Amino acid sequence: MIDNCNDCTLLVLDHCAQAQIDNVSDSKIFIGASADSVFVRNCSNCTFTVACGQLRTRDCQNCTFNLYCKTEPVIETSSNMKFGPFNGAYPGHRGDLLDAELGGEDVSDVNDDKWQNVFDFNDPSKTGENWRLLQPDEHQALWCPLGKAELCIILSSSDVVAAEQQKVDAEKDNVVDDDYSYEESKTCTTFTKDEDQKKEGTTFHKIKAFVSGGWSIMWTAVCSVKEFCLGLFFKAFQPINKMLASGE
Repeated sequence: MIDNCNDCTLLVLDHCAQAQIDNVSDSKIFIGASADSVFVRNCSNCTFTVACGQLRTRDCQNCTFNLYCKTEPVIETSSNMKFGPFNGAYPGHRGDLLDAELGGEDVSDVNDDKWQNVFDFNDPSKTGENWRLLQPDEHQALWCPLGKAELCIILSSSDVVAAEQQKVDAEKDNVVDDDYSYEESKTCTTFTKDEDQKKEGTTFHKIKAFVSGGWSIMWTAVCSVKEFCLGLFFKAFQPINKMLASGE
């Protein structure tokens, strides 16, 4: 039971039979694995990450569900509801999903996710005026509240989230030198020494190489002139040195 919460982050990182969420606002909620129903009532301005057998909502406004659901999600007397693919992970999540019977022997093989098949009791004409699916570019990033973890539910419906996480992990693993890498926002952009070498072909580096080469040639010429002048100077004083040496 989750009841009468405001501006909270609420985590149920375990498997359970069912969950009931009432009168919650401006909060973020993670339900890891509910075998049967998750019932959400009188909630507003909330973001949910939920894996369940059934989702039902009533009297809710402006809520987003990142959802894995074995049956069609149901909304009733609700408005501005948004639905996207499941985006959560934590250590041990795979076992919780299996204990809640939300997948077969291998959770990643499940193919009965119906998160996008929303049924609205108050829209018999199916106009979709009270809800919509998130566009691919709106799918929310992987949420790992306990740190880095494996995304267990990898479906065609959630491949955007999975691909993003795999890309981040791959780029982090391929960093050659820490001095050449930095992490920005949710993705990891890596600069490697190989890429630095590729930059040698750019106009900037060509100009830099030309200036450097010209300076080297000029410096060599100056040194040659300097040595020539010093040679003349010492040659001119040789007769005087001989006279001093002979005492004349």
